[in-house]
Amino acid sequence: SQAKIDEDIKDLEETHLSMLDKTASFITGDKKVQAFRLMSTRWAGTILNVAIGMAVSGGVGAIAGYIRSKGKKEAARVFSRTVKSRLIAWGAPKLAWAVGVSVTVALTYSDVGGMIAKQIDKRDKKKNNGYIDI
Repeated sequence: SQAKIDEDIKDLEETHLSMLDKTASFITGDKKVQAFRLMSTRWAGTILNVAIGMAVSGGVGAIAGYIRSKGKKEAARVFSRTVKSRLIAWGAPKLAWAVGVSVTVALTYSDVGGMIAKQIDKRDKKKNNGYIDI
């Protein structure tokens, strides 16, 4: 039964992430978000908060509740998978290596997506410049 629950959660996450991709395409006017070469950490944090909120099926405000109800270990697993998929969709698979540490650090802050974006900025091509180099 746990495998069925995990499969259902994965299907739900994929549906929400697909909706996020369509929203980002509409906002940018492009078919792919990969058109960005630089993305501010503030914008990336906002997008990551929305993606994580959708992945936990409760919106951005549900992130803290999800962490409390599931625990940091489970939250880190779901958030890491969500953030990695966003980075790959943005055309930045090389930055995915920074996600594990970034999510672990970010779980102690209220703005999880913003902190993840800042942590990735600390590890990208041009460190701490306020932008994620994609």
